[in-house]
Amino acid sequence: MLDQHDNLMRFRFSPFLPCIILLLSAARPVAAQTDEQKVAADAFLSALIARSWGQVEALEHASLREKITREQWAELLDQLEGSGGRIQRHALHSAEANGRYASIVHRIYFEKDSIGVRMVVDSLNLIGGFWLDPIKKEYVFPIAPYVDTTRFNEEDVTVGEAFPLPGVISVPRGEGPFPAVVLVHGSGPNDRDQTIAGNKMFRDLAWGLASRGVMVLRYVKRTRQFARSMNPLNITVQEETIDDALLALRLLREHPKADTTRLILCGHSLGASVAPEIAAQMSSVDGVIMLAPIARPLEVVIADQLRFIASQQDTLRPDEKVKLQNEIRKSEQIRKGELMKSKMLMRMPASYFYDLHERDQKAYALQLNVPMFIARGSKDYQASQMEMVLWKEWLADKTDVTFRTYENAYHILIETDATPGPWNYQQEGHVMPKVIEDLAQWCRSFSVPDRSEDE
Repeated sequence: MLDQHDNLMRFRFSPFLPCIILLLSAARPVAAQTDEQKVAADAFLSALIARSWGQVEALEHASLREKITREQWAELLDQLEGSGGRIQRHALHSAEANGRYASIVHRIYFEKDSIGVRMVVDSLNLIGGFWLDPIKKEYVFPIAPYVDTTRFNEEDVTVGEAFPLPGVISVPRGEGPFPAVVLVHGSGPNDRDQTIAGNKMFRDLAWGLASRGVMVLRYVKRTRQFARSMNPLNITVQEETIDDALLALRLLREHPKADTTRLILCGHSLGASVAPEIAAQMSSVDGVIMLAPIARPLEVVIADQLRFIASQQDTLRPDEKVKLQNEIRKSEQIRKGELMKSKMLMRMPASYFYDLHERDQKAYALQLNVPMFIARGSKDYQASQMEMVLWKEWLADKTDVTFRTYENAYHILIETDATPGPWNYQQEGHVMPKVIEDLAQWCRSFSVPDRSEDE
């Protein structure tokens, strides 16, 4: 699953170890040469990455050489690459002069991640200070190429009254009626676009479908809009997800352009996993889309995810190994019903998991008499192939279920050329065009052409 319990689903170990701030070189009455200082910082970092120790030391101020040895530099690089993968390149991010000194930040790009490195360069172009400096990236969120904003309008709405949630309906232009879809978030406090890093999965889905004649409602999740007034120890998936999804479905059903024979629930991750129960509580739902659902108990899936992430790390510190084993142990205790309800697993109380135990999504799905569309990405380690296998097995006797696997897509159905892992979210992209096309066609006809590669 995703998401932003997704401290849960995007859980990863600390990617980079802190590096202490080192002393700046002594003041010298020489004017700063910012361009030369940039060159010096670039050369120093290139030499450090190449482990060219002679060049590194030639560019260091004496105070820096006294503070950190070649062996310590090598250990730092080993730790960084152990978490982020091999270093690919580095590039200037920012530079500013401060009297005789220049503060210069580079971003180092690894196979799986990136990090900022700040260097302070003195007036003799020597490196006197060095530390890791996380960079807050400014995302642009460009519109997906398959979106045509001239083909739909957006209407602001409010979902619910007791907990009013800001929402928006993307309405195709024209007479209608149009198939009508409600998007249901994954776990955690998501905004209406389900924004994660530089990606807006729900905006892609809403705008892509609306460009193709399908109206879509998306809204801010209750745990985001009312985070301060909600006690996490008391919340269940009913309050977190199901109640508001039902209100959104009722609201969309009343829209004058909605096709009341094509009212469709589309859940992602946790929203997909509980979609059968939502549909069972709403008799007017005509179709169910489940994107990246899980089938096994959540705590079991979490434990598998933690083991997988650990397997992708070349090195783990002792404290990280302890943290990993503690979380896996708590997962097993929850599976057996032995962990106290107030104890936390991945920042969620055990009571939340026990509530999910009482909800038999397989039984709800079997009792539904509506078409279903179930999909995942082939690089989704959060809703793994095992989850799809189980859903196919459970629903094998139902004739109105479509299954799809999208090659090279990760959990939010964006294509990636990287190996599966939390680092996939750092790649900016859009929901795959094929996903949009398949969903639009399915919403119109409740069918899509057979594709043998998905079986």
